[in-house]
Amino acid sequence: MRGNYLVEKVKPDPWNLTVNTDVGSNVSLETLFCYAQKGVFLHLRPSEKGGLIMTFCEEVREETDLYWQGSFDHPFVKGLVDGTLPLEKFKFYMMQDAYYLKNYTKVLAIAASKAETNEDIAYFLETARHINEAELELHRTVFKELGITEEMEVNFEPAPAAYNYVSHMYNAAHNGDVAEAFAAMFPCPWLYQEIGEKYKDAKPGIKLYEEWIEMYSAPDYKEKIELQKAMMNRYAEENPAKQSVLKAHFEKSCYYEWKFWEMPWTYEDWQDEVKNYAY
Repeated sequence: MRGNYLVEKVKPDPWNLTVNTDVGSNVSLETLFCYAQKGVFLHLRPSEKGGLIMTFCEEVREETDLYWQGSFDHPFVKGLVDGTLPLEKFKFYMMQDAYYLKNYTKVLAIAASKAETNEDIAYFLETARHINEAELELHRTVFKELGITEEMEVNFEPAPAAYNYVSHMYNAAHNGDVAEAFAAMFPCPWLYQEIGEKYKDAKPGIKLYEEWIEMYSAPDYKEKIELQKAMMNRYAEENPAKQSVLKAHFEKSCYYEWKFWEMPWTYEDWQDEVKNYAY
């Protein structure tokens, strides 16, 4: 059952992860799920505001479903899942993704500088460290398997979709607060988790594609997303007047996630639209 509930009692939280857990405060089911995983259990009663109030994440997920379904059904994703995706397209995607991840790490650092709690600062910095290490591993393994050379990396130029997506995140992080930064960052990991969950039983028959699906369908990855949902809901609850802004950042990122599949599928570059325009 979806909805918000009121806290009556709180078991002490040794991990100091509590958010909005004062007696009488509202919490979402995503938040309860996160606490339960850490051994923290809340005593609850239904909220007088109604037991079926949607959380911020539920609302924004529903409102942006067009982009999510577009990602699920995109020929790049479908080709990755059934093994028909040409490796050259996957190579194009991986090089653009490496550029995206490097900048995603920097946006996380900006978010950490704007966070107001020690827990949030630690979370953003730890996530940045993890992604940076994953990028180094990417260069060591996947790039090698795909035949991506140092010369290719030196001469790399981001495609318009990757460049614009990164610019959007920097804009939200530099010009907004930590909530705005996170709203722009969150669609990426959440979408990948849903794609992994949806296609977890797929057998593309190509090692790189199978490893990609396994990574994003792993139970521990889903746990991380549930924690991030709780964080996003908390930011939205703490900034009710800014929810429309948070939704706008979130929606733009959902659009750019769809563009990120279209980009390697079409080998997007900076001159294509101009060349193909019928004057």
